Amino acid sequence: MKVRLLAFCGSARKESHSRRLLAAAVTAARASGAAVTELELCSDLLPMYDGDLEAAHGLPAAALELKALFADHDGFLIASPEYNGFFPPLLKNTLDWVSRPAPDMPAPYAGKSAGLLAASPGALGGVRCLPHLRLLLSNLGVTVSPAQLALGRADQAFAGDGSLIDAGQQKMLDTLVADLIRLTAAIKT
Repeated sequence: MKVRLLAFCGSARKESHSRRLLAAAVTAARASGAAVTELELCSDLLPMYDGDLEAAHGLPAAALELKALFADHDGFLIASPEYNGFFPPLLKNTLDWVSRPAPDMPAPYAGKSAGLLAASPGALGGVRCLPHLRLLLSNLGVTVSPAQLALGRADQAFAGDGSLIDAGQQKMLDTLVADLIRLTAAIKT
């Protein structure tokens, strides 16, 4: 049975470097036999999380749809830009809404795995946001793969076909994806 991954990027920018890195990872995951669903996060989809809003109106319909989508996948492939050393509010808000309990819905994070990516035109490639994202996901019950990729100088890293120019970086990406698929399959059994 194929591993089912949900792939999404924390950036709202259409041309973000993290989005390009995620696309390369999705290609690698599909080439390795995983079924991948790509999810487009949108700041208009969900209001900022507010406990009073939830208490008064329940979960928004979009949050319920996302919870079902997350629950329907075995693991997550997540790319994030770095905003002042942290992951962006769009990503945090989505993960927060999905974490909220809902009657008769399966737990969206239990028994799931995640692989983490970041990309930046800077030398560090967004590496400072990944430990924070790893901690959040671990707190939600997600098993986060030890492998991660922070792609520095991302503005110069991609070929015209979306692959990584540097063979060493492409090998690191392929290894991360293969490790995530193995981890996800092991958790799933």
